[in-house]
Amino acid sequence: MSQLPNINSATSDQPFGVASALNQVDLDDFLKLMIAELQNQDPLNPLDNADLLAQISQIREVGATEQLTETLNAVLLGQNISSATNLIGADVVALNDEGQRVSGIVKLVTIAGGKPLLDLAVGATATVAKEEGGIAEGKYMYEVVWKSDEGTLFGMEIPASTDGASDFSGAIQLNNLPETTGLKSIYRTDNTGLGDRKLVGELPQGKSTTFVDIVSDADRKGEPITEKVQKIEFASRVRVSLNNVGEIRPPAN
Repeated sequence: MSQLPNINSATSDQPFGVASALNQVDLDDFLKLMIAELQNQDPLNPLDNADLLAQISQIREVGATEQLTETLNAVLLGQNISSATNLIGADVVALNDEGQRVSGIVKLVTIAGGKPLLDLAVGATATVAKEEGGIAEGKYMYEVVWKSDEGTLFGMEIPASTDGASDFSGAIQLNNLPETTGLKSIYRTDNTGLGDRKLVGELPQGKSTTFVDIVSDADRKGEPITEKVQKIEFASRVRVSLNNVGEIRPPAN
């Protein structure tokens, strides 16, 4: 009668690193094969005890491997959960599922598919940009304005400061801007933070959520906004994977 092949044996014609079908057999498959073999064996020529013990030994090896894998996966998940929960309250920068850069405060940790996910409370922020520009050090106030489909002019304010920034090279980046159905215009004060807000740029694509400002105070354009602007505070919740976190600013004590 046929017997289960030894899973530890290797054939000379199998390429290195390529798993055979036998290497993919799990514990349930082994048990089903063994039961089928016992049920269909020749009663006049039953399976030898030594062969039966050898197959049981193979089953134990497979079971031990599965248990070890489950244990290691459980340990890894526990470590990831611990790392994720330690980030609650921290300000992090990460990539979302669309590959966009987002930053926000970690409010909640959830587990999905065996992986921890971070829920960020995301609001618009201003950070030092990597590009070189003509902006002087100081304090600024940005105002981002856009029109709704009904023609209402909405706006939001974003404070910025470059004082003490060691890597500042004359450019400021606005992050997490709201998605709109049309153009967004960006206005900015001078480096006192109190002067008139003049145009420094526009985002023609409503889905654009970042803007890099390199315009000096003298090169700002146009006149201050004269239309009535309905001010709003914008915030949203974004879920990101722990593996996609790039920067961490620990929670303040």
